[in-house]
Parts: sequence; C-alpha cells; structure tokens
Amino acid sequence: MIKENSGIRKEDIINRRMFIIGAAKIIIFTGIISRLFSLQISDNKKYLTLSDKNRIREWKLPPTRGNIFDYFGNVIAGNLKVYQLHIIPEQVENFNYLLSRLKTLLQLSDKKISNILKLKKRLKPWESIIVSENLSWSEFVKVNNYLYDLVGVKPVMTISRNYPFNDIYTHVLGYVSQPNENDILQNEIIQERFVPGMKVGKLGLEKTLENYLIGTNDIQRYEVNAYGKRINQLEYQKGKQGSKID
Repeated sequence: MIKENSGIRKEDIINRRMFIIGAAKIIIFTGIISRLFSLQISDNKKYLTLSDKNRIREWKLPPTRGNIFDYFGNVIAGNLKVYQLHIIPEQVENFNYLLSRLKTLLQLSDKKISNILKLKKRLKPWESIIVSENLSWSEFVKVNNYLYDLVGVKPVMTISRNYPFNDIYTHVLGYVSQPNENDILQNEIIQERFVPGMKVGKLGLEKTLENYLIGTNDIQRYEVNAYGKRINQLEYQKGKQGSKID
C-alpha cells in the first residue's frame, strides 16, 4: 500500500513538471509570435523610416546672400562666381598621398596641410573640406587636368561676396566671414542653415540685416551604400537667394 502511494506521488510530481514545462513552452512560443507580429506589423513603418535614413542623406550647400543696392540702383554688395577646391574624405583612397599631390600642384603651406588634417578629424566623412575658397583660373584648370590622380577632390564653382565699389561703402556695409561659435549660438537662422564654407555678416549692414540677406540652402539628396558613399543623386532642391535691400 505504501509502495502504491509512493508511485502515485512520483507520477503526480512528473505530471506537474511536464505541465509546468509545457506551459512555459506555450508562454515562450506565444511571446515569440507576439514579437514577430510586432516587428512585421506594428514596427514596420518605424524600421522602414530608419532604413531610408540610413540609405538617403542630405547635403546642404551655402545659401546665396541677397544683394544690397544704393539710391541709384547700383549693386554695392553682390555675389561673384568663384572657383573652390573641396575634398570629400569618404571618397579618398589615400589621404596622405592626396595631400602631397595637392601640396605640389597648388603650393600649399605646411600650416594649410595641418589645418586640412584638423578639419578631417572634426567633420563627418561625407562633409566637404574646403581646401581653397578662391582658386585662380589657372589653378582650377590644373586641378581638373589631374583629377584622374586626385580621387576625392571636387573642383566647385560657387558664389562669393563681392563689393564692386571696394572701400567706398566699407564703413556702412561691413563685411562677411565664416561664422564663429557665438554667431551660430546667438542666431537660430544661422544655426539652421550653417554649412562649411558659409559666410555671415560681421559688421555694418551685412550684420544688421543678416536675417534678411542670408537666403536658404540648396539641398542635394543622395542615395548612399552601406559605407556611406554616394551612389546616386535623387533630388536637387534649389535654395532661395536672400532678400534684395535698397
């Protein structure tokens, strides 16, 4: 009789354990199914958005400032086309070799090379490093002739501020230059539109009327691969020139 009771108890214990294990399996299986459902249905939109963010990147270009006219309709602060040289680090195969070639071609100083290396550490791989803001035509042509040996270099034609009457209106107009930390922190519009190479007003009307003159950025949207390298331009959105002041 004792042996029979002992056998029944063992069987009850085994059944309970089997029940607990079975229930645990059902709970785990239900949890996995619920999570898969969440990933496939509920979170699908979120992950599609994240995927697009990883695949598509935006590049903002410096905005074009508005012109300032005098009483007679003459442009006293305008814009002039200039030739620049940019480096896009993510596209460079051998950065040291590239710098040595540019140093020879453009007679760059050791200080200039050092500044380029500092910028490279500070900027993101896909952001442009501006090597020269105002190349001469002969330098621009020379760089274009050697582009096959300058992987990652981009000769650019862009806009620079121009004062046709030179020093006559300097005391009124002031001047523009690259924004410093205070310029960026104190002006929300500059914060929003800041890109490397951008110029903002430092004195005079250029500074006083900054929010009217600044303009909006041109925007390029590119598709990139897993390494962040540009594959294809998807869209180009033309910015708006700053307001005309007269």
